[in-house]
Amino acid sequence: MKTVLIALALAGFAGSAFAEDICLDVTDKKPVEEAKAVAIKAGYADITKMDEEGGCYEAKGLNADGSKFEVYIHPTTLEIVKVKKED
Repeated sequence: MKTVLIALALAGFAGSAFAEDICLDVTDKKPVEEAKAVAIKAGYADITKMDEEGGCYEAKGLNADGSKFEVYIHPTTLEIVKVKKED
């Protein structure tokens, strides 16, 4: 049981640091407007906030069903590196 709890704790920690770890290797940042366009093209059209978190661009907004999302985009490659959805 103790091993399971430790594994779950580590998985939670690794999940929260994922976007931060993946966006450390930044060379030439693309404009935030380009990152927003990537998120919109991927279907995340109702973006209410764009900012930076852990080196990544972060788009926050609402899906068509009203659920919240957070999309993390690498500022150099403009690749979506993580998506968090809430019901």
